[in-house]
Amino acid sequence: MSASKSTDRWPMQITLQHETLLTRGWETERWSIKDLMPDVAERAGYSNIELTLHKDERSAYRFNLNAASPHLFVLCSEDETDNALTAIHMTASQDEAASFMDGEHQVLEIPMPAAVQCWIDSYLGIHGELIDEGKKKKRKGKGRSSER
Repeated sequence: MSASKSTDRWPMQITLQHETLLTRGWETERWSIKDLMPDVAERAGYSNIELTLHKDERSAYRFNLNAASPHLFVLCSEDETDNALTAIHMTASQDEAASFMDGEHQVLEIPMPAAVQCWIDSYLGIHGELIDEGKKKKRKGKGRSSER
C-alpha cells in the first residue's frame, strides 16, 4: 500500500469471509468482515481499502461517533463469475452507507476501532462541526412577522 495516513485519509487492509448458515432447516449464505487492519503493511489474503473523510459529511460522522457502538461501513461488489465479494469503498457516514443500499451492492459493517474514532474526532476538531441549515434557530423578533 503506497498511500500513507493523513488528516483525511487512512489506508487499511480488509478481509471478508463467507459463511453458510442453517436457519430453520434452510441454508443461508452470508458475508461478513473477517478482519480490518488499520495502517499496516500489505498482507496476503487482505485487500487494500481507504477511509476518506469529507467535510460535507461531518454531521454524519458526529452522529456515528455519538452512537452507543460506532461502525464503519464497507460497500462491496459481487463478482458474478465466482460469487466472491470485493470491498470497494469504506465510509464512517451512515447516510452515505444508506445511499449504497440499492440492491446491486452489499453493505457490510464492522465496529469502529478506537483509534479510528479518535482520528475522526480529531478531524472534526480541526474542521469544526457542520451545522445543518434546517436546524438553525431563528432569532426572536427578526423577520416580517415581528413588524406588526
